[in-house]
Amino acid sequence: MTNFLAIDQGTTSTRAVLFDKSLNVVKICNEKLNSSFPNPGWVEQEPLKILQSVKNTINKIASTDVVGIGITNQRETVVIWDRSTGSPIYNAIVWQDRRTAVHCDEMKKMGYERFIKEKTGLLLDPYFSATKICWILDNVPNAREDSENGKLAFGTIDSFLLWHLTNGRVHATDATNASRTMLYNILEGCWDTELLKLFNIPESILPLVKDNLSDFSETSIIGKNVPIRVMIGDQQAAAIGLGCFKSGMIKATFGTGCFTLLNTGHAPKKSQFNLITTIAYQFEGKTSYALEGSIFNVGTVIDWLKDNMNFIKDYKDLDELINNSNNLNELIFIPAFTGLGAPYWNSQCRGAIFGLQRNTNVNDIAKAALQSIAFQARDLFNAMSSDYLDQKLEILKVDGGVSQNNWLMQNFSDQIGIRVERPSNIEASAVGVAFLTGLSLGYFSNLNDLEKIVKKDKVFNPESNRFAIDRDYSNWKKAVKKLLS
Repeated sequence: MTNFLAIDQGTTSTRAVLFDKSLNVVKICNEKLNSSFPNPGWVEQEPLKILQSVKNTINKIASTDVVGIGITNQRETVVIWDRSTGSPIYNAIVWQDRRTAVHCDEMKKMGYERFIKEKTGLLLDPYFSATKICWILDNVPNAREDSENGKLAFGTIDSFLLWHLTNGRVHATDATNASRTMLYNILEGCWDTELLKLFNIPESILPLVKDNLSDFSETSIIGKNVPIRVMIGDQQAAAIGLGCFKSGMIKATFGTGCFTLLNTGHAPKKSQFNLITTIAYQFEGKTSYALEGSIFNVGTVIDWLKDNMNFIKDYKDLDELINNSNNLNELIFIPAFTGLGAPYWNSQCRGAIFGLQRNTNVNDIAKAALQSIAFQARDLFNAMSSDYLDQKLEILKVDGGVSQNNWLMQNFSDQIGIRVERPSNIEASAVGVAFLTGLSLGYFSNLNDLEKIVKKDKVFNPESNRFAIDRDYSNWKKAVKKLLS
């Protein structure tokens, strides 16, 4: 039997998934991860616990039939470690972390945002890796000196895992993860010396950048040497797993956040509506690009209802709350726990509820919280539709744990006015990296093979009255404007 092992290292959990050559799931193991919040707006994780979670999940599904391994990961999260020991010098600073907001604001005032966007496609925001790296180098004793003396290594989570899975032999990343650092020139395909100088980051700490399908060496973690053939950021892997290979194809992943990618082909497209331009994938040195919008809080909204407010015990309880709500959409919930992402990009604002009345109850707040996800996703979709006028966007493919909620997906379809398709396997990142692993090893002939494998679970078509839908969305926009004013 031939199996591919997908390592899917996310923000809230690590999954190891064993796929057969038809991309059926053979085994899956999941281990939850915790984040810490040392100060308001700070989000950290322990890198060695992330590494151990990867080892634990792999060991539980280990099989001698594995012929190749692929890694997909949370993207902008930063780790810096000692080259001689492999030990991190500080906790991983997670992509959600906003501690460098002031640093970014100062650079904006100095006029650097356009310069950075021209090279990287990114906005000057704490979301991306560069200012996180600066913070560690400037705040950990001796880190700045050690980095300049070649003693330290930086990486996003993929690089940190690869380093340890290869026992320190390989310090590398791929083009998709590199494109999220705010240090990588996506037009020239290299670390940008001018950006490194601007952020005062020594090039010696950076990993080698490779294609998504490459020889990343091998690991003996399952008791025999197995090649690591793929590395790719989780949202790009999801786009692959959902079959978004052609220009104009669009996907939205509803997980910890919501991440929407629109494939724009081999030419990078600049956004006029605060979206970012990023690398979708890179095969044989040829780059495909995408427009991307990110919402910071989606799954975290439901976690807040469950863990902080005790409104629900399980995600499945949401349907009962929604059905029992008398809220006629006059209650607006804005989940800006760590600021607002695209298209607003405001790291300073915080969450709010508008329209509270004496008879507002738990059910109403839960419904408004869930509906806020659809409103935010419509914000992204509208921006993408406005940026991408080459053709009409007709189908949006979705995945991620939160996409399992039928009420939300129907509400989302109603909001954007087009068909929404959900696959039978909602863990599209794992499917994508497993498929690419098989492709790299010759088990698949080309990208189109995936279309014959991926099956639809449910299709949502817009049903509701456009007047009412647009009225509710207008109320959302007014509430956001009040919050940001």
